[in-house]
Amino acid sequence: MASTSREDASGKLLSPKIRSAKLLEVLNSLEDESTKEKEIIFISPPDNATGDFTDEDSGDEDGQKGGNLPGSVLHAAVVSEGSDTGEDNEELELQPARKRQKKIAEPRRVWTKRDIRPDFVSWSASDPHIEYLKSQELSPVGLFELFFDEGTINFIVNETNRYAWQKNVNLGLTAQELKCVLGILILSGYISYPRRRMFWETSPDSHHHLVADAIRRDRFELIFSYLHFADNSELDESDRFAKVRPLIILMNQNFQKHAPLEEYYSFGESMCEYFGHRGSKQLHKGKPIRFGYKIWCGTTSRGYLVWFEPSQGTLFTKPEKDIDLGGSMVIRFVDALQERGSLPYHIFFDKVFTSVKLMSILRERGVKATGTVHEYMTERCPLKDPKDFKKMKKGSFDYKVDESEEIIVCRWHDSNVIDVCSNAVGIEPVKLTNRYSSASKTRTQVYQPSLVRLYNEKMGGVARMDQNISKYKVKIRGMKWYSSFIGYIIDVALNNAWQLHRICSEETQVDLLAFRRYVACVYLESNADTSSQGRRSRRLETESRFDMIGHWIIHQEKRTRCALCHSQTNTRCEKCQKGVHAKCFREYHIK
Repeated sequence: MASTSREDASGKLLSPKIRSAKLLEVLNSLEDESTKEKEIIFISPPDNATGDFTDEDSGDEDGQKGGNLPGSVLHAAVVSEGSDTGEDNEELELQPARKRQKKIAEPRRVWTKRDIRPDFVSWSASDPHIEYLKSQELSPVGLFELFFDEGTINFIVNETNRYAWQKNVNLGLTAQELKCVLGILILSGYISYPRRRMFWETSPDSHHHLVADAIRRDRFELIFSYLHFADNSELDESDRFAKVRPLIILMNQNFQKHAPLEEYYSFGESMCEYFGHRGSKQLHKGKPIRFGYKIWCGTTSRGYLVWFEPSQGTLFTKPEKDIDLGGSMVIRFVDALQERGSLPYHIFFDKVFTSVKLMSILRERGVKATGTVHEYMTERCPLKDPKDFKKMKKGSFDYKVDESEEIIVCRWHDSNVIDVCSNAVGIEPVKLTNRYSSASKTRTQVYQPSLVRLYNEKMGGVARMDQNISKYKVKIRGMKWYSSFIGYIIDVALNNAWQLHRICSEETQVDLLAFRRYVACVYLESNADTSSQGRRSRRLETESRFDMIGHWIIHQEKRTRCALCHSQTNTRCEKCQKGVHAKCFREYHIK
């Protein structure tokens, strides 16, 4: 739809003005067949992305159907080309239209049929930080607290108490209570109820002793409702994630500080599930999670998240010059990697991000890159036509190299025709690989170029991270629009801690479920309310036994067996709820 140009008395072209209207008025106007004039119309985002109204969603988390829009949407301001306000603007001053700047055409690339000759140095870096972590022999809780460290916990406590005080509530949250809340959120990933209050119900089919002993229900609900991660008086109005921006910065710093130093990294998109009414929600076809926040992620090849940034679109995020938004996010990830040194990292990404221009920029910065690419992003690389390729046998390939910058584009016939671009890996050595043939119903050997083989081996880091998160992700959600995003950050921190556990504990490894259970049990047991009487459930023996915090020996009326020497005793540890002699007490609580 085009807008109508205007001219002043001298005949000079003038720019159209912006006019606000109601969505209901626009829909009625569009339905009116007598209206001949067409205008460009779009719903404007909120002027202030950081106001108090952005804290909570309106209504439940179920999405609205397109045919039944609420009154708040129908009466929302809609921007169209016409005037600055909904009133008549005949008296408004008209301004000259801006002249468009002509884009300077770049010289065409010269493509040659030969293999690539990269000039990158070979990878020879060692990782002293991982060796240090191995020497520390950290438990699962210790690894998790590399990311939710004391500084991060205290920051959340202070901001939560500040926000509650602004609402005239004396919350008095402590770091120990916050860890207990984190423990319940982690536990909800593998033990979930239709309603979170069922954890505290006295019914035998739902009561959970570990949660009920750790914190009272109303106290948990009060803390969870006031969880806050930023000072409302210092929010950036141009950032739609300003409410959680300080936490994003802290977590990125901790993720990068303890990340394994590796040569190969993956970059891609992850989705944080969300069904509320927040403007940053997106629909992403082809992902297991279709509705939610899209998050740009840079990971190691095994799935450790090194850097992340929630997507806000081009309206709030300006892309780099000459490349699109996805390529700009890749460059920001490279900036984060190079804070640890200008090493020859090798990054893999898919065709959402890949372009010959991006490969050129990364090559200038000393970074290797490989990725699948759309045909229209190859800058007219003269390869064989894809229609002709489909008629050739599997394993056929064609390739060309840019003479000036050593960037190769390869077209390979597998079950489909794919294009791969790289600034570091070429065709040789070509090896045989097993592929399934739908015609013969058997697996056959076909030729596979080196850059395709390396891409298949190293690309899946983001997918591995998503797979780990989806298994036991936090189920408890609040009315705050960012509650699901906080659950995503907790899941990512646990995934990263588990990845470090697999690297550092080669002999005594546990799976992801056991790792999460360990952290949840320790946080809940450390805050256990031992004042209630009665028989308690048998607890897992975890790190809280050895934390040297809050262990007191008390008298018990009924004699039980000592947890250390197994003889009868009338004393027990108040925190561990284990029978222990006074003479065995110290030895029982020391590793």
